[in-house]
Amino acid sequence: MTPMQRLRDLFQPLDRLKYLAWKKARLGAPTVFRLRTGERLFLRAEPAADVATAFEIFVAEVYRQVGPEPDPSVRRIVDVGANVGMSLVYWARRYPNARLVAFEPHPVHLASLRRNLEENGISDRVELHAAAACAHAGTVQLTDDEVCSSVVSEPNGRTRTRSIEAVDFFAALGPGPIDLMKMDIEGGEYELLGDARFTALRIPLLVLEWHNTTEHPDGRKWCEDRLSSLGYTVVPGKWSSDDVGQLWGFRDLDRSLPTAAT
Repeated sequence: MTPMQRLRDLFQPLDRLKYLAWKKARLGAPTVFRLRTGERLFLRAEPAADVATAFEIFVAEVYRQVGPEPDPSVRRIVDVGANVGMSLVYWARRYPNARLVAFEPHPVHLASLRRNLEENGISDRVELHAAAACAHAGTVQLTDDEVCSSVVSEPNGRTRTRSIEAVDFFAALGPGPIDLMKMDIEGGEYELLGDARFTALRIPLLVLEWHNTTEHPDGRKWCEDRLSSLGYTVVPGKWSSDDVGQLWGFRDLDRSLPTAAT
């Protein structure tokens, strides 16, 4: 990424002009824009966070691996918290042989996710679970807070919530190796990482967004310690703040787990 590069710089020439006019209109209708590399992005105007998400993924490339690149023959990628599907579009092009498994519960995001898959012709490569990824199946409450929407145990009366389906993440994954997993579920990472069944998953590469929460006020340390106990080498991702940030975990599957792993 060059110092002054912006999302509009990645669009094809005519789409760049269309994008500038769309941004100037501010409340323009959702529109599809084409990147020079061929991807098509379905974007909603603010207050939706689609433009910011597209910048993070395609300009800042927050999901470009820190360290050595994985084998291009990656076969299976799991995206937990797929939002509007731009991460799926990004990986589908980078790893053309990969099939993708996605979990996303928010109905508005799901509509955009499906549109992004259709626009890029990759719907048949994605196994989509339109539900929250939890350690149990059932019905849960999801806050209605754009990209920060999260599953809560009880509504607090100050934040709008909606009832949504939750699936048992581990049962939904089914058999088969996982080459790469992304987890961005606004505090829901603790339930999954802390479940004993996560220990059995053989994932060589994991990119995780950690969040400080009431139950886990030092989220980064908790996640680093948990991943280290599972045999991961943990390194910082491309960004972090005091309350949220990104970690990458690398694990040599040929090595035995540390004896202290739980």
